[in-house]
Amino acid sequence: MSTRTKIYFFILAALLITVPFKSAFAQEADKQIIESLEFREVDIKDVLRQLSKQYGLNIVFSEKVSGLITVQMNNLTLGEALDSIITVNGFVYNKRGAVIKVTTPEEAEKEGKQTKLFKLSNADASKLKDTLSKVLTSEGTIEADNRSNSIVVSDSAAVISKIANLIPALDELTPQVLIEAKLIETSLNNTEKLGIDWTTTMTASGSKMPTTAPFKANSANRGDYYPTSTPSPSGTVGAFPAVGSGPPLAGFANAFPYAVATDFVLGTLDFSKLQVTLDFLKSRKRTKLVANPRILTVNNQKATINVGKVLSLPTYERNDTTGKMQITGWEKQNVGVSLEVTPQISPDGHIKLKLKPEVSSLVGYASVREGVNEGPITTSRTAETEVQIRDGETIVIGGLVKDESLTTVKKIPILGSIPILGLLFTRKEIGTTENPTEKTDLLIFVTARIIKDRPVATNLAENVPVSKKPFKMRSRDIE
Repeated sequence: MSTRTKIYFFILAALLITVPFKSAFAQEADKQIIESLEFREVDIKDVLRQLSKQYGLNIVFSEKVSGLITVQMNNLTLGEALDSIITVNGFVYNKRGAVIKVTTPEEAEKEGKQTKLFKLSNADASKLKDTLSKVLTSEGTIEADNRSNSIVVSDSAAVISKIANLIPALDELTPQVLIEAKLIETSLNNTEKLGIDWTTTMTASGSKMPTTAPFKANSANRGDYYPTSTPSPSGTVGAFPAVGSGPPLAGFANAFPYAVATDFVLGTLDFSKLQVTLDFLKSRKRTKLVANPRILTVNNQKATINVGKVLSLPTYERNDTTGKMQITGWEKQNVGVSLEVTPQISPDGHIKLKLKPEVSSLVGYASVREGVNEGPITTSRTAETEVQIRDGETIVIGGLVKDESLTTVKKIPILGSIPILGLLFTRKEIGTTENPTEKTDLLIFVTARIIKDRPVATNLAENVPVSKKPFKMRSRDIE
């Protein structure tokens, strides 16, 4: 064998032995101890190349990786050395298999960017976009497609994964609340100056729910219900004695629901107590159901109920030429009962209601100029409060006593109906000797029910629930 042949054979044998050794060593790089490593003012690429050659590593780097570095290390692993050299100088690296790639942070972020489409079932894409944009990196983008109600997110894999975990919780079906109001008006007699005389005994049976305002019971399942001795102040729900511990009926004042005629007072009723109260009201003379509106709203969204009439109120400006007031336009104003309700459902199934009742009425007219341009004068009472009830319970709003003049028209049949001449056969009486005015008491019953199923919500909004007996009171007076 010639000398040249022996040399080639030696080189080939050395390669066959060295390559497997270096590949195996690369897999165990973190276990390799470097006793001493020192470079002064050397380009970082040259340092990485030297380490790659010496320890058999596959290192690649981008064109933006550059800069002179000084390294002096002793007794550390190869992995620790690489991490220190790369990261301390503001670069990052990524291990993929047997290859170590060194880049700038900006390049690494762009290379890891992904794009994903998320279709939404319940949440609004535009609103969710604003929420999720806070999760994005500086290079990330998010777009909302309102037509398909979906969002498109472009960002790193980590951010995409985080958004994918957030969306199911943010895209849940928002619970709805069915708000049902009953406005009941009843006339008061001479002895009821501050409201209904609640000292009348009422009986209910079958209730296993805790006793709530305005009555308390003397037995758990059957008993007589009486008013509390002290009314709840406006804007609160009072505390009540335990079942069977209440004082006797004697000495009770007209406690619930009115303390004085000008205050709003609140109390709560569960279903059985509500039926007792309504039955009691139906037993009174001259009681009528003014309105029974229902409205469906989503959790944390305000619902408004208006019952009454709309007045057109003129707006005025002074005419600089004539110096007189003149009408410049008209604005609408609701007169009657207005109720704003904002429900908030808690995890335990309770409902916190933000209530804002307002009662307004027309009291007369005022002239801007004598004999001309009469404008209506209105008065109103309003209150704001928050109460917490269980699903299906009822809030009672009282304290709405008003006086009305009674006008009685008496006329002779047929003759009293003749135009103009009929006035000769007609007589008007304002009030009576005993009752020149009529006192009426307005009670507002607000029931809130949680609705989680859309078909059920639609059905309940249009129909009275089958499981709840409707209050069958006619709008005309009950004799």
